[in-house]
Amino acid sequence: METSTTLGRMKLSESIIEEFIYGGHWLSLGASSVALSTILLFNLLPIKWEFLLIVYFGTQCIYNYNHYKDINIDYFTNPERVNHLYKYHKYGKIIISIYGLSYFIVLFIFGTVQSIIFGTALIGLGVIFSLKIIDALKKMVGAKLIYTSFSWSLLIPFTMIYHSQFLNYSILIFTLFVFLRIIITTTFFDIKDAILDRKRGITTVPVVLGRKKSLTFLQLVNLISIMPIILAVFIHMLPLYSFPLTLLFFYSFFYIQKARDTNVEITNLSYVIVDGEFYYWPILILLLYFIN
Repeated sequence: METSTTLGRMKLSESIIEEFIYGGHWLSLGASSVALSTILLFNLLPIKWEFLLIVYFGTQCIYNYNHYKDINIDYFTNPERVNHLYKYHKYGKIIISIYGLSYFIVLFIFGTVQSIIFGTALIGLGVIFSLKIIDALKKMVGAKLIYTSFSWSLLIPFTMIYHSQFLNYSILIFTLFVFLRIIITTTFFDIKDAILDRKRGITTVPVVLGRKKSLTFLQLVNLISIMPIILAVFIHMLPLYSFPLTLLFFYSFFYIQKARDTNVEITNLSYVIVDGEFYYWPILILLLYFIN
């Protein structure tokens, strides 16, 4: 009896972990972490915790919709995720609706007119991409990458607009930093999908360059990505406590180099390590936050 109870707990624990990762929660909370980093970086205190919920619900809505729509296609490159999502696939539309409704309820209760308009546009960008844009852009090299990275980077001005702040050059610099970091994570994910993307006619960077050259490309972008932070701190457009974000270079350098080993399971590396980067952002900012 004790053994069966232990096995039951292990299965429950494994199921929770699978849902946390394959259900998108790990990534969505990472998006909230990016929003929190923006709040800390630009000193938008006190923290409006409902905004972090808004970001979480919005990201969950978009990614659950994308995974629901492409579940049969994704099976060839993401079988573990698809097998997990199939457990409640029939409730997919309900789950997506709950996330979307939660997003708009919290946004309408706490947001301003400007943030509601901007927030609605962000959701629209995610949904439209899944519906139509990918077919129109799939022949253009890197178009999917640019679209995804640009959409993610808009989280920075969304955070500022929600907090009734004006947009300026320092916001633009940090937005550029986010854009470049998302290029790294998105391209890395595309490596595992390269075979399927090639069959579908989607010309991602890994489809064009192959795995080895794509990893070299990522190391170059990794180096370039920290330059806006270094320059902005040097000319006093960003506070000194933003400088530890440059340490993300070493984090990405590690997993990009690790992916050069063809025996490494790149899928697990993508879901856990690559998406896990965002949780370090507020921690790195806080390293010098109180001594600035």
